Amino acid sequence: MEEKKTLILGAAGFIGTNLSRRLLEKGKRLLLFDRPGVSFAPFVRQAADEGRARILEGSFSGLAEEKTEEEIRALQLSETDTVYHLISTTCPSNSNRDVAGEMEENLIATIRFLDACVKAGVKKVVFLSSGGTVYGREHTGICREEEEAFPITSYGVQKLAIEKILYLYREMHGLDYRIVRLANPYGPWQKPDGVQGAVTTFTWRALTQTPIEVYGDGSVVRDYIYIDDAVRGILNVAEGQGKSRLYNLGCGEGHTVLDVIDAIEAVLGRRPEVRFLPGRPVDVPVNVLDVSRYETDFGPLCPLPLEEGIRRLAEFYGKGGLAPCR
Repeated sequence: MEEKKTLILGAAGFIGTNLSRRLLEKGKRLLLFDRPGVSFAPFVRQAADEGRARILEGSFSGLAEEKTEEEIRALQLSETDTVYHLISTTCPSNSNRDVAGEMEENLIATIRFLDACVKAGVKKVVFLSSGGTVYGREHTGICREEEEAFPITSYGVQKLAIEKILYLYREMHGLDYRIVRLANPYGPWQKPDGVQGAVTTFTWRALTQTPIEVYGDGSVVRDYIYIDDAVRGILNVAEGQGKSRLYNLGCGEGHTVLDVIDAIEAVLGRRPEVRFLPGRPVDVPVNVLDVSRYETDFGPLCPLPLEEGIRRLAEFYGKGGLAPCR
């Protein structure tokens, strides 16, 4: 019998690119799904040319429609045993503009996708949720998995709803799953001019001597994790024998936006120009993930310190590294 493949939804994005790299290094055969016209990293295209990966194109949000046979066929689920669900059609900062449409494109599409997984005999779905948005404001600033979540963006609501749907589908159909509530990842292959990723964006702007734009006074606290550490943690959760199906994944340490700028200054040896803009209602004041559940089951993550992660990112750009243009 032919060996089953691993399917990555949103494979051309930041996390998908880095996850693909690590799985290829482990000898996995991959199906890489993303929307038409996206750019994949050179090493991904090389793997496709060598037959170690296959690039699939289609519309994930199109799965929200009732008749989606063509979209389902494009995913080639019959060849798959494990799926990494990394796709979202929106992001936290703009996700409250069309709540109904965003729910349809993400939640309803995911439900129809899970129906197809059950029918095709997929064994496990690994879902990348959001440690930065599902908890909302109703906590002490240190976010624990057992706490009730109150998202203040539809992005966070979508993520939380999909988590509950995965629980339901295990009860109904026996579909196994793992959920990673990821902190704020940064590093190589993240878009430096996108709407997410303060560390990457700020580092790129400092390197290109472009002013850094800060919303509010810079006191917002976040948990930042270097992408290699994030991928290592995701694979531990996905492939390990943890006692839970839901894990926070971050450094477990908070840094203000001004801390990030200070770290960039320390790495580059010069202070970047900073412009302060009005604060945004979607930004909770403090969000740091409690990672004790993860470390109890998988051991200490030992993540890179922020300054060292920024140094590696700057070196990546210095060697001509570019982010895929999705």
